[in-house]
Amino acid sequence: MLSDFRCGKCNRLLAKVDAFHQVQIKCPRCRTLNHTKTRGLVSPPVSDPTQH
Repeated sequence: MLSDFRCGKCNRLLAKVDAFHQVQIKCPRCRTLNHTKTRGLVSPPVSDPTQH
């Protein structure tokens, strides 16, 4: 499910996000640099070393 990522100063919608590690976005309206860290990173699938 996608969540809204809004500017902390003017509340403008900056992005819709799902799993992420870190996000930094400068708001085009008020020029505030918005930063957030991990909510939950989706792990990439692990390769089976026995298959080539």
